[in-house]
Amino acid sequence: MAQDPNQQSQYNRGYGGYTSPSGNDTSSSYGQQSDQYPGYQGSYQQSAYGQQQQQQQQYGTYQPPQSAARGSSAHDSTSTGLNARNEAVFSYLIGWLSGLVFFLIKRKNRFVRFHAAQSFIFFGAVFIIYVILRLIALIPLLGFLLGPILGVVTFIVLALAFLIWLFMMFQAYRGVYFRLPIVSGYAENLVDRFSPKRKSAI
Repeated sequence: MAQDPNQQSQYNRGYGGYTSPSGNDTSSSYGQQSDQYPGYQGSYQQSAYGQQQQQQQQYGTYQPPQSAARGSSAHDSTSTGLNARNEAVFSYLIGWLSGLVFFLIKRKNRFVRFHAAQSFIFFGAVFIIYVILRLIALIPLLGFLLGPILGVVTFIVLALAFLIWLFMMFQAYRGVYFRLPIVSGYAENLVDRFSPKRKSAI
């Protein structure tokens, strides 16, 4: 059946000129959204990076208050012109006697007072044990019978005390709070009891 050429041309024009009913282009709108999303993501990353830099700067410039460690450090100077380490060494130099002297004259530096108290307690106990052993040896009959045993015990006590004496002076010179077993607890209590009380800030 023959068709009218005019109808074919109208049909072709209508088919070729077909457009979507929506006036907006979906590809262009999707492109706009994709353009907006990376910008939002970039601004979020920049804000997070800026906050991280601020935190790093805050942590880098933070310094602890100097008043918290003042008077207790091994590197603080004292009224004698010596540092605390040297005074702690001198508190062990003559045993319990030097420990007592430095404990009485040093009222502020806790490092010196702790080592002085530890020296006073430990070498004071060693001195008392030595005196007791010598008194037992002076008893006529008992000292004669226990003479060899008392000699060995006295040598062991003095040898251990000498080694601890050298070791504690070395630790005090290093600026270390080295605590002897049992003795350090009594030394801490002694320092706390006879240290000047600090007034609380109002």
